[in-house]
Amino acid sequence: MNRKIVIKTVILLFAGLFYSCKELPPAEEFDPSNTRLHVVWSKPFYADSSYAVILEPVITDRYVAFIGDPLFSTTKRGNRIVVFDKANGDWHTAWIGGVDIDDGVSHYVTDLLIGGSNKDILFYFSQKSLHAFSLSTGQSLWKIILDNDEYYKLFRGHPTLFGSDILAVYANLQTATFYVNKYNSLTGQESNLFSFKEYVNTMQWAINERGDTLFFFIDSWKSAYCYNLTIDSVVWKYTRSEQGENTSFLPIIVENKYVLFQNKYVVVCLDFSTGKLIWEKQIVSIENLPISYHDGKVIVRPHYGNITCYDVRSENLLWTSSDVGLSLNSRREYGKMDIYKGNLYFTTGGTHISYLYCISLATGKVNWYDVGPNKGILGGLAIDQQTGYLYCHSEWSVMCIDLNKTPKK
Repeated sequence: MNRKIVIKTVILLFAGLFYSCKELPPAEEFDPSNTRLHVVWSKPFYADSSYAVILEPVITDRYVAFIGDPLFSTTKRGNRIVVFDKANGDWHTAWIGGVDIDDGVSHYVTDLLIGGSNKDILFYFSQKSLHAFSLSTGQSLWKIILDNDEYYKLFRGHPTLFGSDILAVYANLQTATFYVNKYNSLTGQESNLFSFKEYVNTMQWAINERGDTLFFFIDSWKSAYCYNLTIDSVVWKYTRSEQGENTSFLPIIVENKYVLFQNKYVVVCLDFSTGKLIWEKQIVSIENLPISYHDGKVIVRPHYGNITCYDVRSENLLWTSSDVGLSLNSRREYGKMDIYKGNLYFTTGGTHISYLYCISLATGKVNWYDVGPNKGILGGLAIDQQTGYLYCHSEWSVMCIDLNKTPKK
């Protein structure tokens, strides 16, 4: 069995025992008077307000979708997808009450994506399964489930959209072969783009100025690669002098000039075309926290310590913000940050509580923070740039916050 899978499974099982003993929050725990956030709507993830591990939301023109792991719930369920109207929190008519998915595998869900030619297909991903659902009907379109007894066969890292289809890395650890596969969004038909006899985790792609399709990825320890699918060859490889511990987050491509990679302790900026090192930053620990990029700025958030912001071209430190309640015992679950009107939004906190923070992207100064109406906002979040609505969750609820009316005076 893969050692990382064993460790994560043990951690989640221990956490599940802890949460299963907790009492359910009473309905009156939603108390808008206890928060300065302008809450547009808030809904329990389960009807009985059971706890869940909820991943960051994904949004479309009209809807917002969440997916959660039932490990912390008080009743036996499969992984659940819920879909709401973005504006008012009404259930999507095809997803009323949410849809529980029992695929017979024990690996926890890692991703929910929305793709398809009309952005109408939900992709649900774990290390042992890949599913596609129609957003409009709530019906399963297709699914791929790997043999749960064969621990050497699994999907790696995080998938990404590839046009209207989905791109995922399938690993056969027994033969040490990694397959970069495209799956048709409507049928699930698999097309192998290329195979690699080195470790491959998460894959990102781009089109260069000549129209070639490039794939960027990092191996398990210290090398980053660019693979040109058009000529079917690795075009550059960058190897660090020191090995590191890998993370599974997507590389970030900046204007087809730079590509940013992260491992557990390092952020590396490479030239997009040549793989030449532009700069490298040593970080305390960012294993489960993706870096973020916006308008020339690279934002790095460690598990504890200072949030830092660098200029992507000069590598100069633009600011550091230490007064943000970071803790070694933080409960952030793979917390994605997001940006709106010049401010950075994220969740963070200690063992017993977690806050939504707003800091200036220009200076790193804390504008405000708030625990929210349900005594804690945690995990990743997403912001609708058209409306200023921020979508996030607590341990047992999902909610929509109007940033243009927050904080309430």
